[in-house]
Amino acid sequence: MEEVFGIDLGTTNSCVAVIGEDGLPVIIKNLDDEFTTPSVVCYDEDSDECYVGKEAKSGMGGAPDQTVAFIKREMSNPNYRREINGKSVSPVEVSALILKKLVDDANERRSYDGLSPVRKAVITVPAYFGAMERELTAQAGQIAGLEVLDLLNEPTAAALNYGTKGLEGKTFMVYDLGGGTFDISIMRMQNGVLTTLSTDGDHKLGGVDWDIALLDFALQACGLDVTYDDIREEKDAAKMLLSAEICKKNLSKNDRATFKFVYKRKPYFKEISRSVFEEITENLVDSTVDMMYHALKIAREPLSPEDIDEIILVGGSSYMPMIKKRIQKEFRCSLRLDMFEPDRAVAKGAALHAARLQGDRSVNVQLGEDMGARSYGTDINTENGVMVQNILLRTSPMIYENTFYFSTSNEGQSMVSISLFENTSVEEYVPIKKTTRIMDKSLDLGGPVPKGTSVVMHVTRNKEGIVHVIGECNGVREEFSVETKGLLEQGEVDALRKFLSEKRV
Repeated sequence: MEEVFGIDLGTTNSCVAVIGEDGLPVIIKNLDDEFTTPSVVCYDEDSDECYVGKEAKSGMGGAPDQTVAFIKREMSNPNYRREINGKSVSPVEVSALILKKLVDDANERRSYDGLSPVRKAVITVPAYFGAMERELTAQAGQIAGLEVLDLLNEPTAAALNYGTKGLEGKTFMVYDLGGGTFDISIMRMQNGVLTTLSTDGDHKLGGVDWDIALLDFALQACGLDVTYDDIREEKDAAKMLLSAEICKKNLSKNDRATFKFVYKRKPYFKEISRSVFEEITENLVDSTVDMMYHALKIAREPLSPEDIDEIILVGGSSYMPMIKKRIQKEFRCSLRLDMFEPDRAVAKGAALHAARLQGDRSVNVQLGEDMGARSYGTDINTENGVMVQNILLRTSPMIYENTFYFSTSNEGQSMVSISLFENTSVEEYVPIKKTTRIMDKSLDLGGPVPKGTSVVMHVTRNKEGIVHVIGECNGVREEFSVETKGLLEQGEVDALRKFLSEKRV
């Protein structure tokens, strides 16, 4: 059986796993002999070369204008613009470079043992990623030379990694706090089937926000009347943020640590206690706890904190003692935190899923029905003004079908406009300002119709998450699917794949 791989394409760190000879997933170390690779790309100013990983992260301080980090946060941002060496850099291209680094290092490691190269992989994505982010991630994998077997939600991957270790019959949460993003999922393992009951998250919340809070505190404590936001474009800022990360990690192990940084060629030192660090970042922990309760509220069945049997902590930022302490205060259930590798559980779970897709019968956990990441609705006139009525909720089953009935609002209408809006609400009606218009269609009715003429909308979603809508009025029918914008053309994918295949990163 051909070996297949699981890849955690993380915001701050990434890694790749495969099923070992003992049937258990193992992480393949990179050429720096480390389990994870920083998700950072640095472009050489004087050549066409680029560096990925540890070397690139070191370049964040020396060449911030040439360095790209936290690109996963921008995967859904249509306005992302970054010009480096006269070329436009896109999130999908940067992600492809990170994936290629993982693959190249793994292949060199495997070649020493006469093993076959990495060709097929499952890549993980945040549970809250929408269709666009998922498809862009798949394209990044293709550009990196991979056959992407599947995209797997990160909390699901983490649960798969723990699935043979006591989760049967339990309803549990996966709390995934990475370096740049946060995911929360509520899941249930029943008769070997893993089902998702709820998801929530924030792609702008992660360990780096603790670093920024720590840096802001140190700047003020040292008498510098600036914040990170004020100086983030300055050359010193990246090095200062790296210093904050080091101090944060030291505070996870010790009660006190010294924050050392250089600003405008002058060195500064500030001793910080763990209690102070926890106090200045309490609002960030509050945000994650709020999302835990929100996930309970929007679950596809009524759930309370007492219904949660266990909470699994994953993601490198879960190492911080304040996380475990606060969650234990809020939830009276057992916590599971692998002190050696909360940042590797996702890749291992992806490797298990990849093996199962290839027919490995030893992987005994099956995936049940998943959930969508977005709700979809259409605009209607209400007594409170124009609102969006959701016709497909993010909490609805993945495979979905329903019919909705509306009516024309004006006498003598000869056209009906149908607009689709994307949002994250689980309410039936949503203020239009809290949604994003993604598509418009017009039904030409061939002549005026009476006010109140029936307008029928039939909506379906398949197991791949493709949403399809049919609108009908006065015998006129219009069909459309929710399209993914921002994707590269296949020719662009092939050209980038060929270009990268000739480069070593």
